[in-house]
Amino acid sequence: MSSPTRDTPSNERRITDLEVIPVAHTEPPLRNSWGAHTNVAARTIIRLTTADGQVGIGETYGDQKIIDALERARSLVEGMNPHARKPLELRLQDPMTYGALDTALLDIIGKEVGEPVYNLLGGKVRDEVEYSGYLFYKYETEAPDESHIAPHAVDSPETMVEEARAFVDRHGFSTLKLKGGVLEPDEEVRTLKRLADEFGSETPFRIDPNGAWSVETASRVARELERSDLRVQFLEDPVPTMNAHARLKRNTSLPVATNMFVVDFDQIAPAVRTDAVDVILSDHHYWSGLTGNVRLDDVAETFDLSVGMHSNSHLGVSMAAMTHVAAAMSNLQYAPDTHYPWMVDDVVSTPFTFEDGSIPVPDAPGLGVDLDESKLERLAERYEETDPLAYSDVSSMAAEYAAGESSVGRSDWLPNKPRW
Repeated sequence: MSSPTRDTPSNERRITDLEVIPVAHTEPPLRNSWGAHTNVAARTIIRLTTADGQVGIGETYGDQKIIDALERARSLVEGMNPHARKPLELRLQDPMTYGALDTALLDIIGKEVGEPVYNLLGGKVRDEVEYSGYLFYKYETEAPDESHIAPHAVDSPETMVEEARAFVDRHGFSTLKLKGGVLEPDEEVRTLKRLADEFGSETPFRIDPNGAWSVETASRVARELERSDLRVQFLEDPVPTMNAHARLKRNTSLPVATNMFVVDFDQIAPAVRTDAVDVILSDHHYWSGLTGNVRLDDVAETFDLSVGMHSNSHLGVSMAAMTHVAAAMSNLQYAPDTHYPWMVDDVVSTPFTFEDGSIPVPDAPGLGVDLDESKLERLAERYEETDPLAYSDVSSMAAEYAAGESSVGRSDWLPNKPRW
């Protein structure tokens, strides 16, 4: 009788339970080129449990599409060995669904072997991860006590300086990103200049209009920024297509970044062939999880592309995952974005805090965070009781914002781009 091989999983190691837990968290009315966030937003928490009681957690977007996809994956996940991740990825053929599971599986493996997730990704190349201060024009928060920061309306360069001052003073951010596509382009340029007056022209800035500008407008703005003494790290998705990005790059020396038009591995080749972008903004939620982000980091380096990191309205599980994978990405040349300072709610027992704009990389096994069951239950109940903003890609985002604008009487509103 043959003895079991070393890679034969024990019954105790197998996944016995997949929990898909939709939650809704409070969110301020942040504005972008599609409209404004509603006061509640959806996320999905994933919890995997092995036969011997080991638990791994993940987090992803919150629309019905991803929830249904995770439920369909149940038959593949329950009964699997947590280490057998590649067969699961190949069977799913769905980078976002796999990405949510990949994080939870790595959390289990890290706890099992007593190692932090970054060591499962090849080891950390930095001890702390610097994040950018993510600035939004916004409407006044209806309930000021439901906003950690800037509860007032931010609709001008002057009020944006007030918001940025709160971000810098409270969290120590030294890189500032402006979500654009809201005011006239010239007003948004004036906003950057006022920020430079306040914090110094050596401050690294970025602006992200989410495809709201035409190539002509973006080229004019780029020329003005080039003539200024501003330190502009990159223009992020200033125009509405990959082809438009390639046209814009012929007109400016400023780096051009994207998280809208290069969002999977199949899009890298056309982006390189057309010289459409300089910086790919990774996101473990849709780049096949943490392992996919590390793979992207290597591929981008091969083609002399830089890497940053995209953010969305995430909670503490994703904050932990972002920090671990950012620590392991050697080609990450820009401070990742994060919405985390805007969040009032969380599901982790110990929320993260920023030290000089950075988060020390957790050294505990796995992701290094635990779910707070009372918080999780409260946010799950809110999901059932409300109609939260929920999306998982650009198309579903546009549809959600269109529905939101209709609910306040703008039935003729459409997300047409370019707007300027």
